Amino acid sequence: MIGHIKTSWRIFASGRPGLRFRERYRLRQSRARGRSRLHPARLLHLAGGAALVVFSAFLGWLPVLGWGTAFLGLALIAGEFYPVARLMDRVEASARILFGPLGKKLARLPAWAQLSASLTVALATFAVVYGLYSITLGG
Repeated sequence: MIGHIKTSWRIFASGRPGLRFRERYRLRQSRARGRSRLHPARLLHLAGGAALVVFSAFLGWLPVLGWGTAFLGLALIAGEFYPVARLMDRVEASARILFGPLGKKLARLPAWAQLSASLTVALATFAVVYGLYSITLGG
């Protein structure tokens, strides 16, 4: 199973940006020829993806646990539904344009600086959400 996950990841990572999710969808569908629509593997991907998206709704204010898990859940669902795969390809292309320069600079930093930047973003996000909560609900 671990070998299958590693192989899948290598294929996905070597794909062309902006087309990776559609290529993954086509690969999964070609491997699933002859299976029923209610195959346990497909149901597991859909249920796991949906659970991650719902879980991320509760932790949405955290940069990695909120948006990261939502992205991972949608990626699982994208392997089974072509419209979600197209959406994820568009999101990836937009994110590369928006966050590309920042990501390259962050990747060059030492590990302690990367961790510090991540914690700073998490704490700042928490402060903003708590501030909005206090203003709106008077808490």
